[in-house]
Amino acid sequence: MIGELGGPFLFGLAAFTLLFVAGELLNVARLVSEEHASLLAAAKYFVYTLPQTLVLTFPMSMLLAVLLSMSRLSGDSEITGMRAGGISLYRIAAPVAAVGLLASLIGLGFQEFVVPGATARANEILQSEIQSGNVNIISNEVVRTSLSNGDAQVTYAAGFDTTTQSLEDIAVQVYRGETLLSLLVAPRARYQNSTWELHNAISYRLAPVCCTVGNLPITRVNIGASPTQLIELSKRPEDLSRNQLRPLLRSAKQSGDQSRYALLLVTYDSKLARPFASLVFTLLAIPLGIRRQRSTSGAGFGISIAIVFAFYVFTTICLAIGRTAPQLSLVMAWLPNLLFGAIGIWLLNRAAKV
Repeated sequence: MIGELGGPFLFGLAAFTLLFVAGELLNVARLVSEEHASLLAAAKYFVYTLPQTLVLTFPMSMLLAVLLSMSRLSGDSEITGMRAGGISLYRIAAPVAAVGLLASLIGLGFQEFVVPGATARANEILQSEIQSGNVNIISNEVVRTSLSNGDAQVTYAAGFDTTTQSLEDIAVQVYRGETLLSLLVAPRARYQNSTWELHNAISYRLAPVCCTVGNLPITRVNIGASPTQLIELSKRPEDLSRNQLRPLLRSAKQSGDQSRYALLLVTYDSKLARPFASLVFTLLAIPLGIRRQRSTSGAGFGISIAIVFAFYVFTTICLAIGRTAPQLSLVMAWLPNLLFGAIGIWLLNRAAKV
């Protein structure tokens, strides 16, 4: 049973991955033509972006592999023969389901330990070898933090120069409730001795006495984030592992940034649930693949596309609900797996009674 899965799995992995990377291939071609990147640099960038795609196509490949292998066994009456010999459908399905669980665990490990490093390396290649000279890669930084007296401090920066570890066009606002107490603006700030040193800053005191202005040639401000943390904040949550998301979750919760906290939380929960789609798709594919007539790979591919589309549309809706209601984030992350897995088990029970 397990040996039947190898060929269809590799076929599905190649087919689904090609569908997903078609747009990325066009992006690589654009980099070569517009950014004048070398073919070697563009190829390296493409290779390092592949792991993130493979995490998505792994469950789809399991779905297609199980559909095709079960269809072939059923079409050749091997399933009928095994059941006539006293082997139940549950026993026939057990090794296939075990492979689905193993694929889920491998996908989880791949997502946590391979994807973050590969994505970071792809970004390094993009910045250093393809977009050479464009060192100010991080823009529109926003850092929120709570002060010891209960006030809220919000720091805005137009950009962050990674070579000099300097922030550009900084504005530091301090709020008490909804009231803006003070504003500090500076054209540049450098990270020195665990704090930010603002040069040629202008200070505005807006409350309780309005419009007091002061000039500060050099002043130090703790904005609540180091250069390393700024780089982490600039990354997409999808590019980070669950371990990397945990400190960002704590920071967003402490700063009171509810929007970012909700996004990080739903991403954190979904990263645990998503790889187990391999097991869910396996449970769905076993009863769907058992047919009297022989099924072609084209039909199996079409069924796979339909199931994948339905699953990920439902997943997107659930994650949107989880983001608007963070208290439901964990439930919404796992609901697609539970629902489609339950459908697969129900179909398997019906097939076992025939």
